[in-house]
Amino acid sequence: MRRIVCPILLILLAAGLTHAPAWAGAPDLALRVYAEDQTRPGLVLPVRAGSHLTVSFFHSYDRADFSEHYQVLGPGGILLTNMTFRSMLNGQGFDLGRYRAHADGSAELAEINQRLGEIVFRLGSPDLANHRLRVDGQTHRLLDYFAPGTLLRLRVEPLAPAEPWAQLPRQTPHPEERP
Repeated sequence: MRRIVCPILLILLAAGLTHAPAWAGAPDLALRVYAEDQTRPGLVLPVRAGSHLTVSFFHSYDRADFSEHYQVLGPGGILLTNMTFRSMLNGQGFDLGRYRAHADGSAELAEINQRLGEIVFRLGSPDLANHRLRVDGQTHRLLDYFAPGTLLRLRVEPLAPAEPWAQLPRQTPHPEERP
């Protein structure tokens, strides 16, 4: 009896674990990344309330990585939680959060907790910024979807029930491709 029951239980357990994301609920929100001149997003990623987002780039002045950390609140709601960097914040004053220096030479502005409707920034070149978007542990190089110099808007919006989330090909041409 044990020889029959144990394998059956293992199979049922394994089948249940493969469906674990369904237990947590399907994503009901989408992080949409829009180019300044586009009505359709160039990148769409599934998110949930509580999802963590990070926008990272190589800071051209300090020649070091800089990361802005966010949390999804819901449709139209993004919380800027903290920033991490290897910089002395030269050239610009920061009055957000609490500054914390770390022994390894990095630092952070913690406890910012600023609510935003969207994240807006101009996409840098690969050699000077190389912006990356990390969503719940998955990293996307934004230059794979948009051209350098493009003004981007990141918004959290409801995901329509029939709408599949997908990564769409880059919509903005590189400067040398523009007419």
